[in-house]
Amino acid sequence: MVGTLHVHDLILLRTESAVISTQRDPACPYLNPNRRPWVVVRRSRISDGLIPVGVRGSQRHERCAGFTRLSEVMETRRPDQLRLLLAEDSRRALQAFRTLSYLESRLAGLDMSWGPGGSVGYELASGIPAVRAGSDLDFILFAPRKLEITEAQDLWRMISSATGKVDAVVETPFCGFSLEEFATTSRRNILLRTSVGRILGSNPWNLSNGEDS
Repeated sequence: MVGTLHVHDLILLRTESAVISTQRDPACPYLNPNRRPWVVVRRSRISDGLIPVGVRGSQRHERCAGFTRLSEVMETRRPDQLRLLLAEDSRRALQAFRTLSYLESRLAGLDMSWGPGGSVGYELASGIPAVRAGSDLDFILFAPRKLEITEAQDLWRMISSATGKVDAVVETPFCGFSLEEFATTSRRNILLRTSVGRILGSNPWNLSNGEDS
C-alpha cells in the first residue's frame, strides 16, 4: 500500500503516460517506454489530487516536470531506504557512491533519518544507471526537530570532510534548506525552499504564512 508521499520520494508509476501536465496532456518526452517509469516527488503543492513529479531522462539535460495521480503509484522508495548495498558492484567505484559509503560508516548513530537524493537516489531506487564520474552526492536529512547550530556545524564538518562533493539539504515539516548555509552563515535569514517558492527566513521549523515567527 502506498502511504503519504513527500518531497524527494522516488515513485514507480504504472505507465509512462501516467505523467501528465496541468492540462492533462502528456507532460514529458523523456520517459523511456522500455523502462519502468520511476519519477521523483517535487517540492510543490498538491492540488486537484495531482502529485508534482520530476522526470529524469537518459541524458543530463533531459529533465521535465509534470504531475501524476496517487492511483498511478505502484511502489515508493524514500531516501532513507536507499543505501549502497542496492548499487551494482560494478558501479560502486564511482565517486558519488564512495562518498555515500563514507557517510554510511560515519552516520550510523545519527538519531535522524537521512538518505541520498539526485542521481544516486534515482539509481539506487530504479536500478537504472544515472550516476556519472563527476556526479555530486545529494544528501537529504529529515529533521522534524530543531537542529541546534552547534549540532549542525558538527554535522556539516563531518559531511564536508568526505572526498566527494556533497550537496546537503535539511528537510523540516515546513521547508528545506542548505545545511552548509545554515551551519556556516552569520546572516539571520537563510534561503528556505517551500512548496510555494523560495523565501528568506530564520526559523525553518516555525513558518507562518510564508514568514518565520
